[in-house]
Amino acid sequence: MKRLRQYFNFELKIFLAYILLGGLWILFSDKLVSSMFTNPVMITRIQTFKGWAYVLTTGILFYLFLRHHLIKLRTAEQMAKESDRLKTTFLQNISHEIRTPMNGIMGFTELLKNQDLSEDEKKEFIKIISDSSALLFNIVNEVIDISIIESGTNKVTLSEIRLNSLIDETYDYFTHAVQQGITILSVKDLGNGSDLVSTDAVKVRQVLRNLISNSVKFVEEGYIKFGYEVKGNEIEFFVEDTGIGIPLESQALIFDRFFKGSTQDRKFYEGVGLGLAISKGLVELLEGRIWMESEPGKGSRFHFTIPYRKAEGVKNSIITSSASRANAVGPNYGGITVLLAEDDAHNQRYIYEMLSRLGIKVIPAVNGREAVELFSSYSSIDLVMMDLKMPVMDGYTAAEEIHKLKANAYIVAQTAYTFNEEIKVKAAGFDDYISKPFREEQVIAVLERFRGIKAVVKS
Repeated sequence: MKRLRQYFNFELKIFLAYILLGGLWILFSDKLVSSMFTNPVMITRIQTFKGWAYVLTTGILFYLFLRHHLIKLRTAEQMAKESDRLKTTFLQNISHEIRTPMNGIMGFTELLKNQDLSEDEKKEFIKIISDSSALLFNIVNEVIDISIIESGTNKVTLSEIRLNSLIDETYDYFTHAVQQGITILSVKDLGNGSDLVSTDAVKVRQVLRNLISNSVKFVEEGYIKFGYEVKGNEIEFFVEDTGIGIPLESQALIFDRFFKGSTQDRKFYEGVGLGLAISKGLVELLEGRIWMESEPGKGSRFHFTIPYRKAEGVKNSIITSSASRANAVGPNYGGITVLLAEDDAHNQRYIYEMLSRLGIKVIPAVNGREAVELFSSYSSIDLVMMDLKMPVMDGYTAAEEIHKLKANAYIVAQTAYTFNEEIKVKAAGFDDYISKPFREEQVIAVLERFRGIKAVVKS
């Protein structure tokens, strides 16, 4: 049937429709005229009128049909041209945005090889490399995030979260990111005892940080204010700033992919133009709404909502930021032994050094099979950090084999993938996961979750 529909293309449909209409018209109209008239002259005149009627009727029908078809084709052509234009602009933008931090990373790495550098110069160059790396990481993340949203593979994972802790964590995160002369303000609508809700904490945090990051970029003086209010069955978050504002002609397009606003202000034009499109996609996935109000030269206010779902308890809740928890318990994790399964030598060295500096004993493995063998040899291993893609035996298989040896083994997946990896690794029996590239505070967050679970088990 599908092949038959493909055979009847547009031209053939037009031809068959014309033949069919003409045949039916001739057949039935001739019989009608013959039954009504006997005078040959009158029949000839009627036949002439009948012919003109057929030509005019079919002409109008085919005009309307062709017009409808051509409008669709022209619209599709316009959309394709616009898509090509956006893709070209995007590629130009992303080429610039990637090459700029890469130049900083590569350039200052070369400069660090100079033996004559002072300690202050080394610290300055290392900070530039670190900042450039973070910028590059954000760009790659945005491209991946928009791909996940558009592919339709992104899913909502509900967890319990304390809204006030989320606001405090976000406040701490951005306090050191703004320049002098800018005040960060936060607003919390619920009390600390009643702010536990059920939502996708990762997505809410990402949208909130995306919006505040925009404000940080475009505010030179004044304030950035953010928070939430409960309005009926919704929680409405907001981010308000005294930045440059958004031109009126750009406001209707501000949530579109790759849209970067006015090119007249270079600072406003930086970035790949995906942050707000990602935020819109995530909010809609959470069954919420997102909108904005802005006045050029006076600032902007962004709003987004999520459903207000009260949580039952605090057993699985996300409570505080990793930094806050680390400060509360101290930075030393002496007494913990970690089996580190990682095949990449550079990544293994980085994680090994990071864990060792936290006071952790590290047992390294270069593939899944070696990880299983080491786990069976060392009874002192508390936690396993498992890369998923390794030679000889992959991380999924290795985790399965380790669980056969010890059912309650605590295994953390290390992954460079992000496409619903959280759902996948949990289904495979992992207790937690961490996405590459990761920083020390993310590792500390994993260690704190491990400590918390072990404390609950012991009690």
